[in-house]
Amino acid sequence: MKSSLILALGTAAAFTLTVSAGCSSSSSGNPVTQGDAGGNDGNVQEDTGGGDTSTGGDTGADAGDLTTPITGLTDKTWTWVPFAGAICRDGSPTGIAVNTNPGATKVMLFLEGGGACFNDFTCVRNPATFGSAEFDKWKAASHPGLMDRADAANPVKDWNMVYVPYCTGDVHAGNNPNGQSNDGARQQFVGYTNMARYLKRIVPTFASSTQVLLTGVSAGGFGTLANYEQVQKAFGAAPVDMLDDSGPPFEDPFLGACLPDQFRSLWNLDGTFIPLCGADCAGADGGISNYLTKYMKHVTTTYPNRKFGFMDSLNDGTISYFFGFDSNGCTGLTQKTEAEFTGGLNDVRTQLASSANFGTFYFTGTDHTTLSSPTYDTRTAGTTKLSDWVTAFVGGTVSHAGP
Repeated sequence: MKSSLILALGTAAAFTLTVSAGCSSSSSGNPVTQGDAGGNDGNVQEDTGGGDTSTGGDTGADAGDLTTPITGLTDKTWTWVPFAGAICRDGSPTGIAVNTNPGATKVMLFLEGGGACFNDFTCVRNPATFGSAEFDKWKAASHPGLMDRADAANPVKDWNMVYVPYCTGDVHAGNNPNGQSNDGARQQFVGYTNMARYLKRIVPTFASSTQVLLTGVSAGGFGTLANYEQVQKAFGAAPVDMLDDSGPPFEDPFLGACLPDQFRSLWNLDGTFIPLCGADCAGADGGISNYLTKYMKHVTTTYPNRKFGFMDSLNDGTISYFFGFDSNGCTGLTQKTEAEFTGGLNDVRTQLASSANFGTFYFTGTDHTTLSSPTYDTRTAGTTKLSDWVTAFVGGTVSHAGP
């Protein structure tokens, strides 16, 4: 499955462009499929911008009240819930969708993918808005994999479900409401702060939860890692497990340090999850760089009784291009080779080898994302079916599958 980024690039393996810490303000173009009520909200900047006044959902409480449970929901039906102050990178209002199941004591939080916005090239291919109108289109489409209640192979088919759309351009990780594009237009990278708002009502809505699965695809996969600690802190004693689909936490030399450093600056990651990592993310010189693998190691060791999983293809056709923006000190774009990408995947396994609560599912090919794809039921890594691996993971068994 190839994303619109690959289609946009065609078959060219390399070209040169100027990459700056900004992006186009345009919201046109195809989206690129790619990431606290309980405390520690100290890094979150509140933006009190206007909320979505669209109808649908949340009929029992004011959408501006971020302390009450979400009401007015219809069981086993997706309902749009607007949140006051939650915004997309173009400043338009956004929210979440909720799908409840009577009697369920477990909940899945699913973070959507859609690329990243960090230069002129990427931003025009990244969704900049998602409101009630976009939700209506999303709801009308089919949703296979983990959001399919009719799929017998889906281990969360009977759980409560929360869908977090993606329109902030920052892999659900940012806290920079005053980002600027090259033409000076404001870009509001507030994915992490939006999540903080959502949690303040999600948690009391599912106050009796006995298990939480935080999962997502591509940008949402990266977002699961960036948001893990604030989600776990919000849910308190309820265990939160994390499953990342196609958001690989690479570090140098498999991902040049300039690219994650650029994300850190542009999206203000020092105002979100990086401070939670502390000394675990510090390099030999005491500074923070190559923080993706370090942060994955940090959460697996900080939360040894929680489960963490990561899955991807050995030559992910989208991420191998996406990570190619690290070329020539982040001044060019050269797709990662299969050997380079597979090397990065194997390095993640090596780096996390001592974490018994961390598992991986690696499969051959170039496909990008599976958990919300029709291939969920057929994907294999060697002789292991993905649906079996996910079912075992949810049930408490963490393993490595594939080469």
